[in-house]
Amino acid sequence: MDQQNLFIDQARLQFERLFEAKKAGQNVQVLKHRAEGFFYAGELLGLVDKSLLQQLMEQSYFNVFGVALTKASSYQTERKQALENEFYQYFEEPAYNRIRN
Repeated sequence: MDQQNLFIDQARLQFERLFEAKKAGQNVQVLKHRAEGFFYAGELLGLVDKSLLQQLMEQSYFNVFGVALTKASSYQTERKQALENEFYQYFEEPAYNRIRN
C-alpha cells in the first residue's frame, strides 16, 4: 500500500471516529483538533487536497448518521429558525394580553 492510500484510509478512520463520538454525545474537541492537524499535514505533504477531504468527510458522515451532511446542516438551520420564530411570537402579542393569561 502506498503512502497516499494509507493516508486516505487513516483520514477516513479519523472522520468516522469523530462522527461516532459526536453521535454518542461525547466531547469531540480533542478528536477534532487531532484530525485537523492530521489533514493539514496530509495537505502539506501533497497526499490529499481539500476536495478529497471534503468527499471523505461527507461519505463518513453519511455512513455514521445515515443522512447527507448538506441535508443535516439545512435541517439544523431550519430548526434554529423555527425555534427563534417561536420565541419571538410570544412578544408579538401585546403585553396587556400576556399579563391577563
